[in-house]
Amino acid sequence: MFGRKRRRPAEPETPLGPGLQEPEAVPERPSRPSDGDPVWSEPGPRDIAEIDTTSGYVDMGSLLIPAIPGMQLRTQLAKDGRTVLRALLVLGASGIQVSLAAAPKSGGVWDELRAQIRSGMESDGAHVEDVHTRYGDELLADLLVTLPDGSRATSRMRVIGREGPRWFARLDILGPAAQSLEAGGALEKVIDRLVVARDDAPRARLDLLPLHVPEGAVEVPDV
Repeated sequence: MFGRKRRRPAEPETPLGPGLQEPEAVPERPSRPSDGDPVWSEPGPRDIAEIDTTSGYVDMGSLLIPAIPGMQLRTQLAKDGRTVLRALLVLGASGIQVSLAAAPKSGGVWDELRAQIRSGMESDGAHVEDVHTRYGDELLADLLVTLPDGSRATSRMRVIGREGPRWFARLDILGPAAQSLEAGGALEKVIDRLVVARDDAPRARLDLLPLHVPEGAVEVPDV
């Protein structure tokens, strides 16, 4: 009459407890290749999805710059004193001028801009050639400049255009490194290590991507 009640089999418990779901796998962060990795032989800049920038990089917002001993960073500001138009990376007597803009997924921005840039330079008296390099089609320009004593001379510039996922980068190589492709080897290594971080905000075609001045950079106003 007072016999024991039969126990119901216990439900197996998960480590998370009843009613909780297993967490989704966290996507792995892209790894940082070693300096000798073959990936660096591929033309840059890189997209943020490709490279781990948690160390060894200077964060400017949409642009991350490799921390290279001896390289100086300067920024050019708009007349409002706040908007960063471009970054200038100086290594030795040469430099790379970098500007970033939004671009459509369909691409084709550089083909259009290259013709416009060439036309503008030629109207200012520059001699411009189309050359094909590991970065694709670029411009090699001999610009007319006025020296301090009033005499005229030419200054060579390489203009490189690169397109990534919804972004466009213009890279101008200045100084002795622009004299020949061989002379630009050191700066090309810098370009190949640049990383672009395009945000998800909707932006008009060729709107500048936001950059900020990192601590210690030299600000140069746009005059």
